[in-house]
Amino acid sequence: MNAATTLNTAAHFALRVAAVRDSVPLPELEATVEELGQCRRYDAERWYLGATGSRRTIARDLVRTEEEREVCQGCPVRDRCLSLAVLTGDTDVSIHGGLLPVQQRDVEAALHRQENAVLLRFPSGVEAAEQPRAA
Repeated sequence: MNAATTLNTAAHFALRVAAVRDSVPLPELEATVEELGQCRRYDAERWYLGATGSRRTIARDLVRTEEEREVCQGCPVRDRCLSLAVLTGDTDVSIHGGLLPVQQRDVEAALHRQENAVLLRFPSGVEAAEQPRAA
């Protein structure tokens, strides 16, 4: 995957995170992910890369992550899981929404870029819908 594709993918996921952020309160988001996440059927350590105190290694992580990410693909709360991680800053060591930590941080950066673009466009914080229309 080249750099442009990575940025486009991160921007796409950032839009999805923003949509969840704007429509679901954080406590509800946490409860939904805990209750409906497909990962709850497995040992939680599987989603933590290089977990402290385990026998997991980088090589083993690289092999196993595909299995975990496949579970995420069919999860009904995949977007919410990723959103929860990005919005709470939990993007350091575990898989969320089928993305590796480095991918989650790319989404986090893309979300900040999108937010900054809105602030630059509407520096007063007034949303586009509230801007006066030209006659």
